[in-house]
Amino acid sequence: MENPTPESVCEECLKKTKIHYREDGRFFMPRLLSINHLQLGNSKILHNPLVLIVEWLYRQYKHLRDAWKRFIAWLFPRPTKVWCHHADSALVGQIHYADRDNLNTPIHNLRVEFWGRTRWLQWRKLADGYSDDEGKFSLQFELREARNWKIYKTQFEVYQTTHVYFESEKPKVALECCYVEQVPVSNLTGMRYNLRTIHLHLWEYRRDTPVPRTEIKNVDNDSPQYYAQGRLDALFEQITPLEVTKAKHLLQIEQAPETISLAQIQSDYPENLTVCIERKLPGYTRSDEWFGRRMMNGMNRGTFLPDKENHNMFWVKYFGVCNYEHNDEYALPTVEIKFALKENGLPTPTEIHITGQTNAFDKNPWQKKVFTPANGEEWLYAKRIARVNGAFSTEVDEHFTGTHLNTEQYAIAAYRNFRRSPLACLLFPHLKEVALVNHSADTLLIHGYIPSATALTENGLHQRCYELLGMQDWKNWKPMKPLSEAHTCAKAEKMFWDLTIDYVEKFFAENLEEIKHHWIEVYRFSQDLVNHAVPVFLSSIDWGKLSPEEKQLANDRIEYYTYQYSFDTSAKRETVNGELKVVSPITTSRTFEESPPEDMQNLKHVCAYAIMMATYMHTWINEHQYDDLGEVLYSSGGLRYGNKERGILAPESDLSISPDLTRSTQMLWFTNFLSRTEYGFITKNEEGDVNPLFSKMLLDRKEEFAKLGVDVNAIESRTNI
Repeated sequence: MENPTPESVCEECLKKTKIHYREDGRFFMPRLLSINHLQLGNSKILHNPLVLIVEWLYRQYKHLRDAWKRFIAWLFPRPTKVWCHHADSALVGQIHYADRDNLNTPIHNLRVEFWGRTRWLQWRKLADGYSDDEGKFSLQFELREARNWKIYKTQFEVYQTTHVYFESEKPKVALECCYVEQVPVSNLTGMRYNLRTIHLHLWEYRRDTPVPRTEIKNVDNDSPQYYAQGRLDALFEQITPLEVTKAKHLLQIEQAPETISLAQIQSDYPENLTVCIERKLPGYTRSDEWFGRRMMNGMNRGTFLPDKENHNMFWVKYFGVCNYEHNDEYALPTVEIKFALKENGLPTPTEIHITGQTNAFDKNPWQKKVFTPANGEEWLYAKRIARVNGAFSTEVDEHFTGTHLNTEQYAIAAYRNFRRSPLACLLFPHLKEVALVNHSADTLLIHGYIPSATALTENGLHQRCYELLGMQDWKNWKPMKPLSEAHTCAKAEKMFWDLTIDYVEKFFAENLEEIKHHWIEVYRFSQDLVNHAVPVFLSSIDWGKLSPEEKQLANDRIEYYTYQYSFDTSAKRETVNGELKVVSPITTSRTFEESPPEDMQNLKHVCAYAIMMATYMHTWINEHQYDDLGEVLYSSGGLRYGNKERGILAPESDLSISPDLTRSTQMLWFTNFLSRTEYGFITKNEEGDVNPLFSKMLLDRKEEFAKLGVDVNAIESRTNI
């Protein structure tokens, strides 16, 4: 029998380890109480049959309650007809944000309605309209109709745009009542009734962080948005067996640690790509060939910066602890990898430079070690350090900051401003739920797992995310440039970007006049983005106080991040309260007629950028976490210093530098959790909110993407868990 080739083994393992979602509907299957009850320890999983029955009964009660509401709505519908023959009175007022920092900030284009209810419980619409640019409204109605003897009560209602959906390929905007005020019929006596200023809590910014985040008072029942039921069902189905596995491990570690090992923990979780390949081709996943393949086309999708002296050589850099608060248990040195391109277009590592602390004894942050393949076993150790640091940087810098936090700043600005503009139909399907996902990540990842399993403390993580967000801007952003035909990651990224640009152009062509008409929403969208953006990376540091080493590190980071994030340093940016804001303004004109021609191109580009970050860019890392972070000894969130002088420059057999057993099961639980949501895709369009045109355009290029190793049916429609 012929020996299998690496290509055939990789292809076989990719197919074998591909994640599939299945819902079997077993009644007594353990069930997670809520996504908000996930914990690093034992999440709130329901096991007891009696509790499961009670929980099932509660769900049936909610279904019946919702069905009753639908029945009442059907029995007493709200007709579109306005009961007004001769308007002779008006209901007036203005709507502002309720946040104490925005009490004088008006809310534009909110749907407002005035209703009467008859003694037979039928509804009559007396007037409808919208708040204007300054939040003011004036609902003209017929006083005689409002005071008709049949009407026993009247009420004023405000509606917020919550989401969109498509019917017969036409977008529909869903409105949800967010404010009701009873207006006594007896008070309607003159030509005008003034409701004065109404303050509403709608998509407010948090005040406890300099990063643009959404205020969520209570994620269960007082949130600007909630998870779709389909997402919850998919998540519960996937996470429950993983939760049971993690709970079993934690119990063994606590009560009988001698009965569990790292190998057992690894084997209890689903087999990932590297475990599968290593079982069939021992040693291959630790080879230079595989290292180059994954650095180019794996989860880390490294950015290959051309060498200044030899343009046939490239550098991939993962910056370590830098000046961020960190602990004394985990190592996180800066790693710089020098690559050469082989004839097949794939990179091969030639040098690995490690700068910083690598053991618990020598704490000099500027010590530097250089490794080459000639270093033998130490070369293997250096590659492992590079994989681990690459995984950390990818997760924190590119995944959480570059897609999650970056997308949320566009989401909150969009939901605060797009109501009548067609841009709501373009953006909302791709910006939904990211604020909820990030809210959960605050507790699970930033406060919980990452500070306990990596070098940075929670404060250090917050500072790093804050600074790295200062490199995320839509202006002149472009996808990664392919180095060769083998650079399939970059080729697929460019293909999706070109497709997204084309889709946005088609959408604008169809909706151009309405977009122009409601330009005030674009203007305020831009204002919110700019005013709440973080400052440009390192723009406020005092260079005079830095040591030569610190200056060199800062310059190296600016150079590399500028290239990595396609950051245009020459773009015109605004200074707000003494800070040079990273997000470039889209327009500074309140009306389209006053705006220069480039503003429309700015708007198209920012829409394409937001969609790109929320869909493809997030999908790539999320989908490949399971491949590259599903084996503890291959790569993990962090390596411990251990108690030996060699520190992290040690073989995989030295378990003192690997994550401990608790962190190992938590890591594998997280890796599977983050990759196994399996809900919310562009082509599947589970909730009917994705534009069918976008789905069709993607499916039309299915074979082209497949040749690059990308399954278009797996590209998320919005930022997933």
